[in-house]
Amino acid sequence: MKSKGQMFLIMSAVTFIVLILLKNSINISDILQNKRELEVRFEKEYFSNIVDEMKGVVGISFYNQDNITNNVFDFGNFIRRKMKERTQDFDFLYVGLVTAGIDNNMSVKVINLLNKPINATLRLNSSDIVNNSEMADASSWEIYYIITEGSGYVITVGYNDTYRENITINTKINKSVYVGFFDITLYGAKTTYKEKFQKSYILTTR
Repeated sequence: MKSKGQMFLIMSAVTFIVLILLKNSINISDILQNKRELEVRFEKEYFSNIVDEMKGVVGISFYNQDNITNNVFDFGNFIRRKMKERTQDFDFLYVGLVTAGIDNNMSVKVINLLNKPINATLRLNSSDIVNNSEMADASSWEIYYIITEGSGYVITVGYNDTYRENITINTKINKSVYVGFFDITLYGAKTTYKEKFQKSYILTTR
């Protein structure tokens, strides 16, 4: 009985020492820091994938130019729903420009997925500014301009007198051209991720 009691005391002492060593070796702040770093890395990769998929939507719609901008709109809505499920905010402003072909028209469509209504404005080169003063969230606005094929143009898009971006489109003779302007923002747990760029495509040869 005496040896059993001694063994129990020894095992208790060993267990206590092991717990003390474990407590001293585990740094809670390091664990939390590593967790935050993993979250940021995941969010960054997730955002990069969103940007790549946005570009891909234009690619898979290449031969159906009438639906390119609508497909981007649908995909933007899908991403926003998924982000809300993750309790994250996703803002997206998109402008799709396409030369219509033989009638020398250029269609310009603005997509507002900024989670708020905006006073949107468009201006072609030095022409008068056209505005949509009540552009609702999750809506689109389309206008048409007469152009001369082979010429270069600058479309200025703005909203609420606080935002302005220039979009360049170089039209081609006997070819349809599409330009997509992307302004994508994801609000992560600790970091805001943003990409702003335009992509140009020659669609068809007539």
